[in-house]
Amino acid sequence: MERLDLDLSRPPPLPGTVEECHRVIEALWRALGEFQQIQARVEELEEQLALGSDNSSQPPSQDSPKKRAERKGKRPTGRKKGAQVGHPRHERALVPAEAVDEVRHYFPHGRCECGGSVAVRGFRPHQVFDLPEIRYRVVEHRVYEGRCGCCGQKHQGRLPDEVPRGQMGPGLVAWIGLMTGRYHLSLREVEALLEEQWGLRFSLGAISQSQIPLQAWLGPVYNQIGEAVRKALIAHADETRPYRGRSIYWLWALTTDQMAYFLTHYSRGKGAAGELLGDFQGILVTDRHGAYNDHPQDSHQYCWAHLIRNLERIAGRKGQAGEDGERLLRAARLTVHCGKLWQQSHYPSDRYRRRLERLKALFRRELEQAAQRHGDNKTGRSCRKLLDDFPRFWTFPDHPGVPMTNNTAERALRPYVIWRKTSFFSQSHRGDCFRPMILSLVETCKRLKIGVYQTLRTICAQGMAEGEVTFRLPLPEPQPLPVARP
Repeated sequence: MERLDLDLSRPPPLPGTVEECHRVIEALWRALGEFQQIQARVEELEEQLALGSDNSSQPPSQDSPKKRAERKGKRPTGRKKGAQVGHPRHERALVPAEAVDEVRHYFPHGRCECGGSVAVRGFRPHQVFDLPEIRYRVVEHRVYEGRCGCCGQKHQGRLPDEVPRGQMGPGLVAWIGLMTGRYHLSLREVEALLEEQWGLRFSLGAISQSQIPLQAWLGPVYNQIGEAVRKALIAHADETRPYRGRSIYWLWALTTDQMAYFLTHYSRGKGAAGELLGDFQGILVTDRHGAYNDHPQDSHQYCWAHLIRNLERIAGRKGQAGEDGERLLRAARLTVHCGKLWQQSHYPSDRYRRRLERLKALFRRELEQAAQRHGDNKTGRSCRKLLDDFPRFWTFPDHPGVPMTNNTAERALRPYVIWRKTSFFSQSHRGDCFRPMILSLVETCKRLKIGVYQTLRTICAQGMAEGEVTFRLPLPEPQPLPVARP
């Protein structure tokens, strides 16, 4: 590219001929094109620097210090820290007398200072909770053998079916599963805690091997959860990236308010989404990931929180794109606010429904104008993609009871993300297959308010004694959705 050598300290000399004028004009046009390319690149880099958890899929832990300061910049309320005056009291209820392990009595002196006798009329209970000194329990099973006095044939006793063939009983195997699947401890931390709390020493290999039978015993309950979730009327789906190590599997989640089903798959495409959903025919709530788009459009709800995050990115751009993004962002936030008020009214309010229809028309009009105004640039392409996805944002008015966000699935994936960050996680194919099973049981028990440890212990006891697990979770039956009023 030809460049002009101009001395900016003095005016440039005027071209003398027509050919020189054309050469200068062409060079200026080329310089202008180069400047526009540089300007577009600068804007792109500035936009990348401004990315954060509020306008992209980046987690809050990876926000820049500036973004974190902006996120924490809340207005002070002027109130003191801690409990506020007039808040409801939270007190521990007294344990019933029949559940108390030990009772100690303390009586007053039998005679008053004035010389009179003191009659006992009642007592004030003071209960102290403490942890007992714990120790592991060892049961030695002695298998005797003998020999026939006539023919000399050997005879040997046999262990009952309910006696484990290994060195770990159902309580210990369930406890190891609880520490890893519920509290996200690594195997080394489980090994250290076993020795510290119980005085038991097991190798890392033995602790890891205890998950092999547990994985087989969890199979029937895991399949029960998967079948029940796929029969639900509303379900949320999401996925998260694999661990940055030897594991190559993505974790997929299909959840409801009462159940959570997880699946590992090497892909993030439509094949994996189809395996997760199976024969699911209900209303699906997801983010804008295209792998779920084989689900029927009229029963597919996109997450408005993800939409607002995308619009925040457009609104952060300079010029007309930022102005259009601000208008779209304002319309989206008004829609979410109105939708929440409509849900809080339990859906009979015609006023909120008419307002939603007006906001829907406004949002489409703003998208069409922005797409036409920006043509084939980045903002125009984003607006046209939103127009293509537009029906999937408006399923909730036709099916009351459908949430506007995908928070249910994202909350279900959160323990997995924490587990992945705080331990070595999975280093084998077996571990990658064990993770979704234990997570499905743990998250479902938490949502049903069922004790995870007792459930695991029951499953392990049945698996060791009978070889087949007949235990099933009390999963709820699907409830019909409210009918939308015309």
